[in-house]
Amino acid sequence: MHKTNYALISVYDKTGITELATHLEIAGYTVIATGNTYKFLKSAGITKLKKIEEITGFPEIMDGRVKTLHPAVFGGILSIRNNESHRDDLIKNDINPIDFVIVNLYPFKEMKDGDITFDEKLEFIDIGGVSLLRAAAKNFKDVTAVINPSFYENVITFLKNKQEIPFEVKKLYAYETFKLTAEYDEAIAGFLNPGINQDDRAINPAFYKNEAKELNFNIKKSLDLRYGENPHQKAVFYSEGIPMPFEKLSGKDISYNNLLDIDSALGIIKDFNRNITDGFFSAIIKHTNPCGAALSLISQKDAFLKARKTDEISSYGGIIVFNNELDKETASEIKPFFVEIIIAPDYTEEALKILESKKNTIIIRYNEHFTADGNRHISLRSASGGILVQETDDVPDDTSNFKTVTDVKMQGPVMNDLLFTWKIVKHVKSNAIVYAKDRATAGIGAGQMSRIDSAVFAREKMLNAYGKIDGFVMASDGFFPFKDSVEYAAEIGVSGIIQPGGSIRDGEVIEAANKLNIPMIFTNIRHFKH
Repeated sequence: MHKTNYALISVYDKTGITELATHLEIAGYTVIATGNTYKFLKSAGITKLKKIEEITGFPEIMDGRVKTLHPAVFGGILSIRNNESHRDDLIKNDINPIDFVIVNLYPFKEMKDGDITFDEKLEFIDIGGVSLLRAAAKNFKDVTAVINPSFYENVITFLKNKQEIPFEVKKLYAYETFKLTAEYDEAIAGFLNPGINQDDRAINPAFYKNEAKELNFNIKKSLDLRYGENPHQKAVFYSEGIPMPFEKLSGKDISYNNLLDIDSALGIIKDFNRNITDGFFSAIIKHTNPCGAALSLISQKDAFLKARKTDEISSYGGIIVFNNELDKETASEIKPFFVEIIIAPDYTEEALKILESKKNTIIIRYNEHFTADGNRHISLRSASGGILVQETDDVPDDTSNFKTVTDVKMQGPVMNDLLFTWKIVKHVKSNAIVYAKDRATAGIGAGQMSRIDSAVFAREKMLNAYGKIDGFVMASDGFFPFKDSVEYAAEIGVSGIIQPGGSIRDGEVIEAANKLNIPMIFTNIRHFKH
């Protein structure tokens, strides 16, 4: 049917291509190559070599945008070899079959983040290469699609042994090809998406106008998890190709629940990052809720001990997070206790040596750039067979919008504690109540069906930890629907309240606070965490 065996090569990455072309030549193939690839192979000594225009009879035009898109090329790739009609079309149109398509694409994924103009980024969108690969992969029974230098060694082995490329190998290469082109198109779609910047999940203005009709994410497997919520459930973590916000330094494999707790820990540390507030911060997370937290001007160890004292029972098997490099003294304090995960921006050499001896404890180092990032981001959550999309609640509050709504005003120490407590309650599952004193939590009530139940539960935690104490403050993640929570606060000795406000009974609540001589702040922003 034809006198010449053809292999088409058009590669941006020239790694290993000379060796492969040499073995194709030895095996009797003539290489068809596009512009720069042709020059490269010719200078490397490949002799059985044709320019693409010798096949198409048409020059490369439009700065190389159009060079392979021609029936003489795609007919040679897409023809089914045992189809008589296809054979007749090849002969009638003087087209030779092409048995190998060796192409790697313009590096759009890498260049879209480069310091170049928008139009320059568009030029890195590969059209001809993607088309060639898809055609070869579709006709994989007759054509071998080769997308990556890592495949060359395997192909060369078959060529050396004068073997046909096995069906299963060609099928695998076709699978890898379509996976690559799908990911490539996802990257382009994400780049052009009017609603979301896929690289960092930053939200563009179109999101607010509901102009983003689709969300396209390039999701890849990042971690095989130990198990899901329960040991009988399998689980895997997929990410969008953005850098992981943390790395595991030692310990057992991470589970589904571990990852949820790590996410909660990183969320709370954003509000207590060393760049945001002076001091040592520590929190202990249990089932995604903080069960204790403290900010200390004395030491990291002091912050940890105060956080732990809030609820020593719940702290067992918890996740401990810090906003500063973990030191030897704090590590020594942690060592005797059962801890599931320890999270810090870094570790001293002595601290890491101490903690690595706890073989079942997962040691995590987080990326401070991630926790300090001020971009608006989105969160995704599955629900009712679909995906809920919202902004993450990680923008610092504007305290200029906070307003003291009672006649009785705040004292300095009380105000500091209220601001601390407000940051903590944001990270507790609603309905949430947090008590605190001296910038350390005293009691936390999470996830109760009524707010007054959370207030009572938090007091029980406080009594277990400290007995009866004075001068503590109260934060609520949502408004008080009735005055009963204020009356209860007065009964147990609360010195100040911070809450969003916004209830239809705000007047009654404020009146009760004035009558009971409790200063109260409305933040005018709500922080539910469902």
